[in-house]
Amino acid sequence: MPRIANLLRRPEVTSVRPVAPAGPASGRSALEVHVDGLACDSICVRRTEGTLRTIPGVVDVRFAPGPDRFTLETIGPPPDRAAIARAIHGVVVAPWARRFLAALAERLGITPRLR
Repeated sequence: MPRIANLLRRPEVTSVRPVAPAGPASGRSALEVHVDGLACDSICVRRTEGTLRTIPGVVDVRFAPGPDRFTLETIGPPPDRAAIARAIHGVVVAPWARRFLAALAERLGITPRLR
């Protein structure tokens, strides 16, 4: 389901916190990453999952809809928030269009309702 208001801003990592991995004996650790500003639950999620898998040490990524929460399972030291944010910002669809729409909305005095 598209979230048109989210096209007016760039997705941001709002929190990163450690969580219990699926199998603690596996030597893996896990992070829960909340991303605010994804425009949809299909292409945006697939692109985000794909880019998170490219971060060194990440071996699995799962998505939970609703609060746009991704769980990353890692081996070795977990990635820091900055590395996660860089990966997500690297796959933002049409960043120029998002900037244009945000500037237009601001000029028109439109404040989007964000979920």
